[in-house]
Amino acid sequence: MTPDPWYAAWVFDAPALLLLGGTSALYLRGRGRRHARGAPAQPRRTAAFLAGVAAGLLALVTPIAAWSAHLFWVHMVQHLLLLVVAAPLLALGEPVSTIRPVLPPAGRHALARASRWSRRLRRGIGDPHPVLLATVVHILATWIWHAPVLYDAAVSNAGIHLLEHAAFLGTGVWFWSEIVAVARRDRRSRGLAPLCLGALIATGGVLGALLVFADRSLYAVYTGAGGLTALEDQEFAGALMWVPPSFVYAVVAIRLFVAWIDASDTELRARERRERAAGRH
Repeated sequence: MTPDPWYAAWVFDAPALLLLGGTSALYLRGRGRRHARGAPAQPRRTAAFLAGVAAGLLALVTPIAAWSAHLFWVHMVQHLLLLVVAAPLLALGEPVSTIRPVLPPAGRHALARASRWSRRLRRGIGDPHPVLLATVVHILATWIWHAPVLYDAAVSNAGIHLLEHAAFLGTGVWFWSEIVAVARRDRRSRGLAPLCLGALIATGGVLGALLVFADRSLYAVYTGAGGLTALEDQEFAGALMWVPPSFVYAVVAIRLFVAWIDASDTELRARERRERAAGRH
């Protein structure tokens, strides 16, 4: 089978449209309520969130979604749009704190239960920093869903495919939300963010290398299309998983590391000034 031409390959993904559309409506309502109460408008965060929604729609309803059933490398592009583009943009918009006040009571209670479950989980495994837990869960989700049996099932079954995308986007937004929280508010833990991004570079690179250097096609659902053999398609997909995300994560990690060094230097200088002032008195 070959992919349909672009003008015939658009996908009507009702769950994705309902989820992204409904979330956008709640988000804008939450922003409006905040602004009405005198909070700053924060247009950059709103723009980032809406850009993340647009990236999600690009991945899930355009020909990328239809062609992903025939070409592994296109499926990888779809995943990169969700993991490397949509997730960080959505996280920059701080969706949970914005949407929570405008949720119905059942929704607020569900968020509260999820928060309690997360705290119990952290206490049960030694109380790691939230960004470390989010990193581990995100890496596990990526690796588990790339196991051949699950990946083939996701491509072949719409319901399983929905679960795959929910796992990628959900853990991705969680991970990036924790990175944003550390970078903006948690001064003492800022050094963790570059390390966590480095972990994503390493584990994603290993997974991409396994696809690039495998001597056979690992996924039965992809048999070759678009002029590529199944193995060539897999090699291209592995390269996409390996190189572009590593570049993005490295750029963000370097920027956060430099900001951490600058903040630490500023704090050190301020402490020295206070000590000198105290010595004079």
